[in-house]
Amino acid sequence: MNYNIITRHPQNPLLTAAHLGHLPGGCNSVFNSAVFRYGDGYKAILRVEQRSGLQSLRLADSADGLTFTVHPEFLLTPETEEQKLYEEAIYDPRVTLLEGKYYICYAAESRFGCQVGLAATTDFKSFERFGCIAETENRNLVLFPEKINGLYYRLDRPFQNHAGNIWLCESPDLIHWGRPRCVLESRQFHWDRGKIGAGAPPIRTKDGWLVVYHGTTPIGGSLLYRLGVALLDLERPWLVRARAKAYLMSPEAPYERIGDVPNVCFLNSAIPDFARDELRLYYGAADQVLCLATCRLSELLEFAKQA
Repeated sequence: MNYNIITRHPQNPLLTAAHLGHLPGGCNSVFNSAVFRYGDGYKAILRVEQRSGLQSLRLADSADGLTFTVHPEFLLTPETEEQKLYEEAIYDPRVTLLEGKYYICYAAESRFGCQVGLAATTDFKSFERFGCIAETENRNLVLFPEKINGLYYRLDRPFQNHAGNIWLCESPDLIHWGRPRCVLESRQFHWDRGKIGAGAPPIRTKDGWLVVYHGTTPIGGSLLYRLGVALLDLERPWLVRARAKAYLMSPEAPYERIGDVPNVCFLNSAIPDFARDELRLYYGAADQVLCLATCRLSELLEFAKQA
């Protein structure tokens, strides 16, 4: 079995604080961002930590998914009193194209804790805001890109006794959610024995819903963030069809090892190109910079089956 199927892009890191230093509020770091196809090119919703320490989301455009033009305006800033109360800091976006709309999932933090929020748009100029769609404490929300048997599905990660597993919920309307099921648990004595969480939105493949997730290993009072992979049943996504025993990717490069939070690979986006048998993985490294890695989809599916 070949364990080394990931290739880091030679332009890594793609975005750093130096690239975004001109933005209002300055930039301490840019990481854990959602990159996705839009028309003939790409867009990104960037997690930018300003020099004040405040979190912000910024929109960026790219022709090739490598070089980005960043808009100076803040995205999804709180406007109503409810948003100001429950969405004081929003970060870690994921984007799913679903029924012709781009749905933006994000962590929403306030004095009450961390919740998960949802917004939708077609043009990234006007937004339909659903607000927070789960109680505290919850993170790592991703939507499936299509209905399954007439229902919407999502993955998230409620906190549980300083750990966390990946849960599945269903909804008829993206507002009312229920029937929660735990689909992936952290595994004692394995590399993902700490908290785990969905990375990119699930991808439909011939072998099941491809889920690339992050898992943590507690080491010396800190956490080592790695990436893993699993396959969920296409019609019954609460059933796990395969889950690789080994991790897919671990911090190795200097920009993954050294940063505001060392030893972190944290995925927010996975863009498939089935014609080229390629998957692009956009990830935050060391809570400091935005990076790209690639792999062959066919190899990744075989890797996921190595239980």
